[in-house]
Amino acid sequence: MNNSLYLKRYVETHPDNKMAWYLLGKEYEQAGEQGKANYCYNKAEGVYEAFELSQVPSDIWKNYEQRLLEMERDKDRRRKRTRRLLAALVLLLLVFLPPAQAPGSVPGDFASDVFPPNEPVSASAVNKEKRDSRKEPLYTAVASGQGKDSAGALSSLLRHPQALPNWSVALGMKQSGKWQLWSKDMERLYGLHRDAKGAIAIQPYEGAALECDCEPADSSQLKRSAGQWADLQVETAVLQEAVNQYKARHGRLPKGLNELTQPYPNNWLSGRSKAMEEMFGALMKHKSQGTGGPKDQPGQQPGNNPEEIGYWGTSPNGDPFFKQPLQVIIDRKHHRLAVVSGTVMLRNYAVGLGGAKTPLGDFHINDKVVNPNGTTKGPYGTRGMQLSDTQYAIHGTLDVDSIGANESEGCIRMLKEDVEELFDLVPMGTVVTIREGVLPEDLWTPKERFKLKLAQGQTNPNKVYHWLD
Repeated sequence: MNNSLYLKRYVETHPDNKMAWYLLGKEYEQAGEQGKANYCYNKAEGVYEAFELSQVPSDIWKNYEQRLLEMERDKDRRRKRTRRLLAALVLLLLVFLPPAQAPGSVPGDFASDVFPPNEPVSASAVNKEKRDSRKEPLYTAVASGQGKDSAGALSSLLRHPQALPNWSVALGMKQSGKWQLWSKDMERLYGLHRDAKGAIAIQPYEGAALECDCEPADSSQLKRSAGQWADLQVETAVLQEAVNQYKARHGRLPKGLNELTQPYPNNWLSGRSKAMEEMFGALMKHKSQGTGGPKDQPGQQPGNNPEEIGYWGTSPNGDPFFKQPLQVIIDRKHHRLAVVSGTVMLRNYAVGLGGAKTPLGDFHINDKVVNPNGTTKGPYGTRGMQLSDTQYAIHGTLDVDSIGANESEGCIRMLKEDVEELFDLVPMGTVVTIREGVLPEDLWTPKERFKLKLAQGQTNPNKVYHWLD
């Protein structure tokens, strides 16, 4: 039970770390305190089931436990160093204060309290000297609740440790009901690191205080790298959706990015980005081979070339993260419009609807137009996306007070910045589903909006739109 004290302190300050509860339960169980162990297993929730039934090697979890213990021991050492520093300051004050004001003596147990004997040297200092600047890791993302989903994802990765790269980092997506929220600012949950002998170690991350010899000395560099990876996954998902919709219409893959960014009405994509231009050839090559992206090999590091292993950077095989198609979901009850891939939510906007006039059902975007009224100040705003050759459309509005209300004749109204971002995010052909009560009420939009370099010729001056507004 030597470790249980530190683990108990850790779960007190990190009550959401289900894996730490699980490890504390194992400590109690080994000590024969089954009641306390069961309490910890209950707090561990899905982690207990995921790891008790998995084939994850036990030495990996012992390593994870040691990392947590080292973190807590380092905290103890820092507390003791702080106490020693305070004691030194007190002694200095005693030296420089006039004798009449100085206390007569220091209590005998004070020195032993602030100067504990044989204090071990913190391993963090050694790690900082060892730490060097390495290439960026491969990334993946899991639910950050540390519950069954994230535990199962980690367990799945570790069932094939030989396929893991030298270093990968799991980012945490916040939960909102059944949805996982995608962001470029996802927290770092843990790292999977292969040492020189090929053994896999799990590095739990704790805010920005990262003590590991497998990461950059500047933790902000890792944060920037993770954000760039998250942005790249969104660009890849948008491009893949455009390619898939193009192939469904024409029966073949596009020959070039220009085929996706033609003038109206063949504007499958509203524009392009540098990353899309760089990845297009490699993505088409792998799609023609029946794969979603380049396969990773153990020990490979990611590069900046999409032909290189790990460009898309998802551990363990280097494929793009988003494997489910993009989809637009509209919630008639909560006045929300979301862009999702499977259960991952990229955006959740507030919209104006028409109540029962907005029909439930499944549609697709069959027409995308810039300035559908021929001007930026028309009633349909600066962007319009028609639904399945109907008179219903997703469009902008000048009546911003109608957002969140039932004032339209059935169309979906959006704020200017929202509809312009949506126009870039969802290619032509994207499925649109209208339901009741399926989306969270909390909005989910980034500070920096997704934006493509707009292609020319996406207006339609030859048509006067008569959507139901």
